[in-house]
Amino acid sequence: MPAPRTTTRQVAPRRIPVPKKLPAIGAAFAGGLYAGLTLHDGKLHALVLLPGERESVDWKTATAWAKRKRGVLPSRFDQLVLFDGLKGQFQADWYWSGTRHAGDESYAWSQLFLSVYQYGSIKSSQLRARAVRRIPIQ
Repeated sequence: MPAPRTTTRQVAPRRIPVPKKLPAIGAAFAGGLYAGLTLHDGKLHALVLLPGERESVDWKTATAWAKRKRGVLPSRFDQLVLFDGLKGQFQADWYWSGTRHAGDESYAWSQLFLSVYQYGSIKSSQLRARAVRRIPIQ
C-alpha cells in the first residue's frame, strides 16, 4: 500500500512597505542617529540612537536616565539593529537592554558590543547604558 500523499503549501512572506524618506544609517535624524528599522509591539519603527552614554549604572538607574532623555533603553531586538548599523558608536563593553528576563524578575538582558552576545544580568550589576527613541512608521 502506498504512503499517503502529503502536500506542502508555501506561504509567501508578508511584505512590509518601507518608507522612502528615511535617512541613511548613521545620519542625523530626530535628535540622534538613525540606526535602521526595528519591530516593537508587532509594528515597524524607525530606531534612533540618542546622544550620550552612562557608565557603571544599575538597570533601574539606566532606565530612569533613558526616560529623562525622552527615550528608552533599547530592547534586545533593538540592540541587534544597533550592533549591525552603529556598532562604532559603542564601547566594546556590556550595555543594558530594556527587556526584562522572563525567567527571573531580578534580571534584565544585556549585550556585549564587542560581539553580538546577549546575556541575562542581575539588575544591580554596573553596566553601560544608551537610550533610543522608536518612531512609528505609518
